[in-house]
Amino acid sequence: MEEISCPTCGKDMSQHTGYQIHLCIKKLIKVATNPVAYASVKKKLCPNCKKDMYDHNEEQIVECLNKFIKQVTSKSD
Repeated sequence: MEEISCPTCGKDMSQHTGYQIHLCIKKLIKVATNPVAYASVKKKLCPNCKKDMYDHNEEQIVECLNKFIKQVTSKSD
């Protein structure tokens, strides 16, 4: 089983409870969809393609986040 690192807190996703997964994904979506407000905080790597999130356009963000959410939620079941 491959280890999935949380892009928000850095822990292994298998160590998260369902509620922690929800909180981290919610924060990731908030940061990824509002790069102007969060750009100065810290460089964010896309959890799916490992590229800088701020280089993604809106379609790429949605596509990558959807793939990551499906991957994480299928592992937690």
